[in-house]
Amino acid sequence: MTLDTTPAQRNRVDLRETLQAAPLGAYHFRLAILLALILWYDGFDLYNASYIVHDVTPAWHLSPSQIGLLLSCGLGGFAIGSAVSGLFGDRFGRRRVILPGVWVSSAMSLAIALFAHDLSSFVVLRFIMGLALGLLMPMCVTYINEIAPKRSNNVFTNGFFSLGWIGGATCSGFIAAWLMPRFGWQSMYFTGALAMALAVVLQFVLPESIAFLASRNRMDEVRTQLTRFWPARAADFRTAEVVVPAPTVKAGSFRALFAVRFRRQTLCFWAMGALSLFSSYGLSGWLPTILLKRGENLSHSFAYGSLLVFASAFGSLLSGFVADRTGNRRLTMSIAWLLGASAIGMLALLENVQVFWIIVIAGMFVIGTQTVLNNLVAVSYPTEIRSTGVGVFFGIARFGAMCGPAISGVLQQATGGPGAMFSVLAASLVTAAVLVFLVERPERLPDATAFGH
Repeated sequence: MTLDTTPAQRNRVDLRETLQAAPLGAYHFRLAILLALILWYDGFDLYNASYIVHDVTPAWHLSPSQIGLLLSCGLGGFAIGSAVSGLFGDRFGRRRVILPGVWVSSAMSLAIALFAHDLSSFVVLRFIMGLALGLLMPMCVTYINEIAPKRSNNVFTNGFFSLGWIGGATCSGFIAAWLMPRFGWQSMYFTGALAMALAVVLQFVLPESIAFLASRNRMDEVRTQLTRFWPARAADFRTAEVVVPAPTVKAGSFRALFAVRFRRQTLCFWAMGALSLFSSYGLSGWLPTILLKRGENLSHSFAYGSLLVFASAFGSLLSGFVADRTGNRRLTMSIAWLLGASAIGMLALLENVQVFWIIVIAGMFVIGTQTVLNNLVAVSYPTEIRSTGVGVFFGIARFGAMCGPAISGVLQQATGGPGAMFSVLAASLVTAAVLVFLVERPERLPDATAFGH
């Protein structure tokens, strides 16, 4: 009798297909909640400058153009931080970029509360804070897209982005309305410094991204995480051979963003991101101040500022739902941006009317559409350059965001009112709505979606 000594063939598990097909479970939600908490502070810290303008303008004797600088300086740091975060994230891991970002941004928030006594000191500290905040959003967007199942990608990612970043941005107005009259503008930055407690928790519980682990051939850790994502298949994962798509580009390569198959995508993403955030931050940065000048009281103007961002959560979820159901992100985004441009136009033309519903529509489709664009960028690049592509995209987009409040201030100072500003912001969205159709659908890009959908 002959014994069969041929080794048994191991089960093969395709990592990409497994992550796309896995049912949403506790581990998905645990990671998404951690990322949402990070994004909550990111949104809170980015928007709180809009609400301190009322207090610091008379104390620091600021002109409209100087107010624009105050609103934009953090966004300039954010742009640079975003651009380098992707390069670091693809080389060293998502976790190793997120943790320093939370620690440094919370420390700078405390420093602003204690040491910012004029415009110059505020700009320096806020810029450094922006650098640290810039590390966070690209990494969180990359991370959550790498774990989101295919069938609910847009709803899942947009839902937790809304809970996190949009939630923090929305809360900043309500927190400002309650804290600042009692404790001064510095209380906003003491609140931001509470993120140090979150940093301690993340140090112990935030794992590295499974896609990054796979790209570094750390298969024992990959199998461990797979059992957490899909516990019912734990036995299979412990012994299976995990198959990972072969690298198509050098990890963290900036040059790869301009390879033939990605060049047009990259340039269109940059233009759309810059135009979209130019409009979003120009509108959100100046809206409370403009409403004060139109006769609203302080609490109402702050509430409208928060309403603008709060409404974006519903726009984000609605856009994500429609994109998932139709399978057409491009058409969804174009229609949403055109609706947002229409709302901005109404703000320019109708000065003495109830603005509640106009602001709701503007929030839904000026700010809310950005999350669908973020997801489209994340799934259009392979794992090896995903955080590079997302990070540089956010960096370029944030230069548009930085220009929004600054140019809006210059336009108001030059024309004596917000009409020209509103017109320019609306035109930016119309341009983005046209450019989106120059972007190729991700599934038509060869090797683009190593882990995305």
